[in-house]
Amino acid sequence: MSCQMKTLLLIVFMSISIFRVPARAEAAADAPRRVLIIGDSMMRITAHALELALSRRPEFATRAFTSLGSGLARLDVFDWLVKAEELRDEFDPDVTVIWFGTNDRQPMMCDGSIIQPDQPGWNEEYARRVGRIMDLLTAREGTRAIWLELPDMQEPAMQADVAVINRLVREQVAKRPAVEFLQTRPLLSRVSGKYSPYLIGPNGMPLPVRDRDGIHLNRAGADLLAEHLTEHLSKVAE
Repeated sequence: MSCQMKTLLLIVFMSISIFRVPARAEAAADAPRRVLIIGDSMMRITAHALELALSRRPEFATRAFTSLGSGLARLDVFDWLVKAEELRDEFDPDVTVIWFGTNDRQPMMCDGSIIQPDQPGWNEEYARRVGRIMDLLTAREGTRAIWLELPDMQEPAMQADVAVINRLVREQVAKRPAVEFLQTRPLLSRVSGKYSPYLIGPNGMPLPVRDRDGIHLNRAGADLLAEHLTEHLSKVAE
């Protein structure tokens, strides 16, 4: 084969390679961002609302898993650390939305002993578990997690309990640039810090957003939060 022919073939091969690389890069950029949604009973209705809202956005793919009566306190009943790792490995999320805590201010098993919420060591152990699940879900470079603030509660004792949980979560988030603490109280209460069963809707009429139990969201509240989260996730994905 002549030198002229070899040179011509080399130019053709390089031209094909040059045009193929951007096509692969463009395909990767267009791939849906995977959003994992996990949590306890607080997340159940919100997960459904968020999946529905994100299904209208082709740039997202979702998977949700919730478990009633679970949390990070009773890992002996349902081990969320194991489940989170399993979901991460199966779904490989780009971002995980997390909501735990309403069922967590209770005795925990730690090193073979039971510690009560008001005993030394409870806060430290719960914070360790919070940090552990954050680390599991942001282990891959470039992944993120959004931890939702627990909203205001109707019962004063529950309000005090979730204040502790929110504080411990905030402290762990502050140590991890890949994790964000997203406030829900300004969205779900007329006055942040004070329980509100309803908001004032766009039509000026009361809009109930909380369940009758004074803890969970109703469907309207879940839809409101899901809409807020969808817009937030769209900004994070940019």
